[in-house]
Amino acid sequence: MMSDKEFKFTVVTPDKCLFKDTPALAVGAWGSEGAFTALPGHVPFLTDLKPGVVWYRDLNGEQDSFFVGGGFVEVLPERVTILADSAEKLDEIDRDRAERAILRAKERLAAAKVSPKKPEKKVYLTPEEEAQARRDKVNIFLEEAALQRALARARAAREKNRLPHKH
Repeated sequence: MMSDKEFKFTVVTPDKCLFKDTPALAVGAWGSEGAFTALPGHVPFLTDLKPGVVWYRDLNGEQDSFFVGGGFVEVLPERVTILADSAEKLDEIDRDRAERAILRAKERLAAAKVSPKKPEKKVYLTPEEEAQARRDKVNIFLEEAALQRALARARAAREKNRLPHKH
């Protein structure tokens, strides 16, 4: 039986369940509107998650953290559910691999931003040119998002030793 000072905490990705109905006293993360901390009995809300570190406090009061690559969180009075694009415990992040991912993301973004020169006096684009311009904008957006995830993951890997961990 759950007390009114705790809630259940679940973290799910498309390929795994990191936590399932884990009792917790608090959960904190960053959404598009800023940082938040959910406590038992919290007013219900749903928000997106920015790539970065999510922390939680267990029933012993110990704090632990993990990384999410983005997603959504649903907060209810007796439950917090995170649906993450990806999630991993901080000690499982390979720092060198995370740093290499930044370099790859920067290279892909630079390549996406290179576009063939358009005639300077041309006012109208053909339908094919308009479609290509839209695809180029989407590719740039996706590569920028990938770079932000890579930067957040590498930052989490660098900071994992500075965060309070469960003993």
